[in-house]
Amino acid sequence: MAMKLSDTQRWQRNLASLIRSGLLTKAEISESNGLFTVHGVYTDGSHSAPVAKYGDIRRAEDAADTVNYLARSSPPIETN
Repeated sequence: MAMKLSDTQRWQRNLASLIRSGLLTKAEISESNGLFTVHGVYTDGSHSAPVAKYGDIRRAEDAADTVNYLARSSPPIETN
C-alpha cells in the first residue's frame, strides 16, 4: 500500500464506514471514459456512484485497498 494511513481522504473513511455498517460490501474499481473509478458495491451487487476518479490504475488500486483495509481494521459500527 503506497498511501500512508494518515493520508486517507474523508471519502475513504466515509466509504469504509458504510461498508462496516453493512450497507455496502466492499470498494471496487472500474473504468469509465478512460478514468479508473472507485465505487462501493451494495449488498445486492449493484454499484454506487463513483466516489473518486483517477487517471492511473495504481492510484485507484491504492485508494480501494485503503478503504477495504479501513473497513476490516476498524471496530464495528455497533461499538459506537
